[in-house]
Amino acid sequence: MKSAAVRFVPGAVVLALLCGCVQPVREDLGPVRIDLVASEDGALHFEVSGFAAARVDEASLRESFRVYTIFDKRSAGEELPAIAGSYVFGEGVLRFRPRFPLAAGLGYSARLYSSSGRFEETRFDIPRKELERGTIVAAVYPSVDVLPENLLKFYIHFSAPMSVGMAYENTRLLDSNGKVVKYPFLELDEELWDPRGRRLTIFIDPGRIKQGVLPNKVVGPVFKEGESYTLEISDHWKDAAGARLRSSFRKSFRVSGADRQSPLPAAWKLSAPAAESREPLKLAFAAPLDHALLHRLLWVENAAGERVEGEVRVEAGERGWSLRPDTSWRPGEYRLMIFSTLEDLAGNGIDKPFEVDVFEQVRERVESKTVSRAFTIRPRQR
Repeated sequence: MKSAAVRFVPGAVVLALLCGCVQPVREDLGPVRIDLVASEDGALHFEVSGFAAARVDEASLRESFRVYTIFDKRSAGEELPAIAGSYVFGEGVLRFRPRFPLAAGLGYSARLYSSSGRFEETRFDIPRKELERGTIVAAVYPSVDVLPENLLKFYIHFSAPMSVGMAYENTRLLDSNGKVVKYPFLELDEELWDPRGRRLTIFIDPGRIKQGVLPNKVVGPVFKEGESYTLEISDHWKDAAGARLRSSFRKSFRVSGADRQSPLPAAWKLSAPAAESREPLKLAFAAPLDHALLHRLLWVENAAGERVEGEVRVEAGERGWSLRPDTSWRPGEYRLMIFSTLEDLAGNGIDKPFEVDVFEQVRERVESKTVSRAFTIRPRQR
């Protein structure tokens, strides 16, 4: 094993090892060099130079090179799974880009494996900086202050990338008396972050939402109609640079009755814009819909089936949606396109109410179909 701190080299992108990292490994690996490299955007990735392998598909590359997080310098680094990321091989260089930013103050074990399963290891330390507590909770969705008893999830948005693996110890739910609600969340081994590490999805335990299943019968639902609650996010949560949040965050809300009805696109109020203008097309919903899905699962097509490009906005309280086109609207027929997986706050989809079997594994791919709603933009009267 080689151990090395990481340092920035002025004028260079390579974060070189402080000790010799060009080592003649075994015959089946050849002489290699492992570096930690800063991309133009500042993100760190690993490069293995001199790498040779018979197969360079991603599964084989994943078997050949893995990176582990070292929380304790005395540990072997295998207490947790290898960190996730993407592999690219070209011109004798294997590049591994972690899915989430490497955290300052932690160590990383980079391991190159032979066909026999033995490995050469180099450890990198990501140095701590003088940390400024500048990251905040930028928003929490749903943003409304009255939520259904069978609420499915929260989205927590941060102003900068966050550390992974700290969500459930720093997020809690309090009742109206300030008492901690026990086991409200579905605590997943791999937290649900967006690719930038700035938006976290936290699910309410679906076993306590669905009627008739054991957790709901024994423990009861997380929320009770008519009661008030507070979602509390601790300032001990650290961002990707290792700095604590600038301040704690609290979102208080009241609980209404359970919502078990699917959203009805035909009931949405659609306000068509004027022709030859860049006015926004506007939708108004009868009840709030899922904030993140509204950005991805609605769009507009013209009569030729071409997508109308423009700026999408989700209106306050997630009760509205608008599209301002990049170019002026032309008179003609249009269709509002909606994926059936669009949901309301309780997870009720367009095509069916929320339903989940807590004893069945989540499928990797959820089938989705589209529904549409036609509208016309009429020529201006001359």
